[in-house]
Amino acid sequence: MLQKLGKAPYLLLVIAALFWGGNAVAGKFLAGSLPPVTISFTRLGIGVLIMSPVIIRLFKNERASLREHFKLLLFLAVTGVIGFNLLIYWAVNYTTAINATLLNSTSPLFIFLLSALLIGEKMELKYWISMAISMLGVLVVITHGSVERMLALQFNVGDLIMVLAVISWALYSIYIKKISGKLPSLAIFGFTLAIGFMLMIPAVAIELSIVPVGTVGLEEWTALFYIGIFPSICSFLLWNRGVAMIGPSKASISLNLIPVFGTLFAFFVLGEVISVPQIIGGCLVFTGVFITSFSKKKTVQVAEEA
Repeated sequence: MLQKLGKAPYLLLVIAALFWGGNAVAGKFLAGSLPPVTISFTRLGIGVLIMSPVIIRLFKNERASLREHFKLLLFLAVTGVIGFNLLIYWAVNYTTAINATLLNSTSPLFIFLLSALLIGEKMELKYWISMAISMLGVLVVITHGSVERMLALQFNVGDLIMVLAVISWALYSIYIKKISGKLPSLAIFGFTLAIGFMLMIPAVAIELSIVPVGTVGLEEWTALFYIGIFPSICSFLLWNRGVAMIGPSKASISLNLIPVFGTLFAFFVLGEVISVPQIIGGCLVFTGVFITSFSKKKTVQVAEEA
């Protein structure tokens, strides 16, 4: 059965999106018991523990490459491994998991925008149109469809933090291009995971000395192991396999399933109610992403979830 699964790229990509879709939901569930830095640190700790044989081998065999590209690997660890997920776990303390997953779906558009601003990539007119449509969707989501709040610039702090998370992931996705041809993808993943874990040690020590920890039972540990194994490792491996089989452009369309799965998880697991503004805003976001997804000239950056 595993052999058949390995030959079904679209199924692999759907499963990867399914696991990623549960990340914000698990973070929202844990928000009542654990502070965000502790959640992120525990997630990384589980990932490092599972990947330790690979990471140890990488440190032995790729030590020269690590020294050569350390600054860039450090930047990727801060933006992708730490920043993105930490900001998500912080955001869901103030906003719903549904909002978080809907806002997360704007990642491809922020990648296009920041690529144009930071590294001078040319964007066709339709990309700017898709950006405008999706940003309108974002405004509808974070203002709950209220024109008054939109005009008064009254936003939920959690939604704004989630936008910062998306920007952090976009930066990771852009600058991983600079190293993707110089190191194997597994080495990039392993090194950034290890660097991120070490950077989080003093941060979690400070947080735990200030912020109290709530009750952590079987359900909380299940959620922690979920985010440490499935979105962090399994999705990465499934995604890479699927991309290798059908290419990044076709594979990127499956990313649109992440907010769909996330919304369903939030509805059934957390009991969150799907509101009309969320539906309208989500449709606008998907429309913008849809426009960019079907372009013959488009090259999509495939960024590993770390």
